[in-house]
Amino acid sequence: MMVQKKNETVPAEEVVESIPVSSFVTTFWNQYEQASERARHLREDREDAYINTVREVINFNKQYRKSLANLYEQAKKTNQDMVSEMMNQFNFEKVKEDIPSEDREELKTQFKEVTGQMEKLALTPVRSFFHIIDQLEDSFEKNTESSIAYSRGSRNAWLEVRKEYVKKARNTQLDLVERSKNSFNELVKSR
Repeated sequence: MMVQKKNETVPAEEVVESIPVSSFVTTFWNQYEQASERARHLREDREDAYINTVREVINFNKQYRKSLANLYEQAKKTNQDMVSEMMNQFNFEKVKEDIPSEDREELKTQFKEVTGQMEKLALTPVRSFFHIIDQLEDSFEKNTESSIAYSRGSRNAWLEVRKEYVKKARNTQLDLVERSKNSFNELVKSR
């Protein structure tokens, strides 16, 4: 009997008012917007990390190729020094009588030219390969940057549309909750 008296003393309108349905809808949409914003930031951070990684790898590759080129130049200098030393130590004593000094100097010059031409021939494919790799890496970096910029631009273009949609959906749900609450109040009053 006492339970009935408690139920009778609490009007139905107060029961309806005590249910925080509109705050639930507001909280839901606030959390949705926060999650969406976090996801956008994470995606942009991943894209930034990716482009930074691409740049660092390309920079490392360029430094590596530069080191190889420096190593080659050092080997080339060492070879030139060895050829010069060999030419100086070359014994022309037997040939001295047969070849005049002008011809010996010309022979040394021709030998140096041939050595230089052989080095150029050996180096040409390597330089061409390095040049092609540099162009490919630069092209890849630019394409990656433009691809990320394009996708960010298209996402940002739709961001305002999504925000407006969320705003409309939130307002529609809040309006629906308010109408439901009013309808329930009217139903309770009519009893």
